[in-house]
Amino acid sequence: MNKCFICNKNSSETILDLGMSPIANNLEIDIDQSQTAEKYPLNLSVCRSGCNHVQISEIIDQKKIFNDYFYMPSVSKTLTNHLKEISKEINKKFKIKSDTFILDIGSNDGTFLESASNFSKNILGVDPAKNLSDIANKKGIRTINDFFSHKLAKKIKNKYGSADFIISTNTFAHTPKINDFVEGMKELISDEGVIIIEIHYLGSMIDDNSFDTIYHEHFSYWSLNNLNNLFSKFGLNIFDAYVLPVHHGQLRIYLSKSKKYKKTKSLNDLLDKEEKEDLIGKKLKLFCKKVLKIKSNLLDLFEKISNDEKIVYGYGAPAKASTLINFIGENNLKYIYDKSHLKQGKYLPGTSIKIKDPSEIQYDKPDYIFLFAWNFSKEIIDDLKNNFNFNGKLIIPIPDLRIIDID
Repeated sequence: MNKCFICNKNSSETILDLGMSPIANNLEIDIDQSQTAEKYPLNLSVCRSGCNHVQISEIIDQKKIFNDYFYMPSVSKTLTNHLKEISKEINKKFKIKSDTFILDIGSNDGTFLESASNFSKNILGVDPAKNLSDIANKKGIRTINDFFSHKLAKKIKNKYGSADFIISTNTFAHTPKINDFVEGMKELISDEGVIIIEIHYLGSMIDDNSFDTIYHEHFSYWSLNNLNNLFSKFGLNIFDAYVLPVHHGQLRIYLSKSKKYKKTKSLNDLLDKEEKEDLIGKKLKLFCKKVLKIKSNLLDLFEKISNDEKIVYGYGAPAKASTLINFIGENNLKYIYDKSHLKQGKYLPGTSIKIKDPSEIQYDKPDYIFLFAWNFSKEIIDDLKNNFNFNGKLIIPIPDLRIIDID
């Protein structure tokens, strides 16, 4: 048993063992350093004390993961458009004034705040990655390079006042210090303010068999019921929740100190659905069995391709690629293409697989492309057809293994 992040009891039991894996986003410039990158146990566990929190078992120092970070939402058209829509949605629901204070926790390169600045100039980002904070600040997006915490929340409040809106997209799962993080949000949000969190949803992960979203920077895997229990302890009320298609199924929740916001039907329906499906019981257990079957199917496919003397290239070098490759091995996988200039020329951690510019596809002429960034399959397939002249076969591993002809 390991310690639960929420209740702090030694009651977290391993339910899925994904083997040893390096820090997924720590791409290496040197092949020898990549191949010898330190690996850590990658296990999914659930708290048996009654709080039911789902988390990874091994806690890695956050500074090792986030000080220098290579993931940028601005590389994806799909994700950039999604982040732009958030500020429009906030304005539609609540009305943003010219002096409304908007804080983005985990602001990355400032993509969301650029959009929010069309409504209010009183914006602030917080991000622990120095390279990304520098990019945002150079763009004129005021960004604090630090981890969000209760202590930092007090400093921000003293300097800038209470926040009218706090946004956190794909950041809330990135800390093992969850109670301190929530306390910081409560400290900083105004009495009538609204917090909007987007997070990888446990229900979607289970439904899509997307075990590749399990990696060390995702410390927690959230159900809506677990989120509701957590925030209730701090006097924060979730009043709306629904699942979005981005990132293969992402949960968006709205919460506030104020009880003036009426709980929506969508929120209540999703809470009821989780209970009826026994999400953290039978359904989670079945998911763990399916993961082992997916591994078997992928190993069989790679063996067949190897016997046919064909070569597989990858497309997309997100963190999930590291989980998949370290789970099934890198045999017969030559290179990975990725549009991010921050990633090109580097190696996927724990492997000898180099990341290349997708423009080289037309010269490499791969027989197969393995789609690691399968959650952006439509955008990538359009690129492969229209921009990179690929006419081979595409392997889509998740939710269900598929091989499709691009031509």
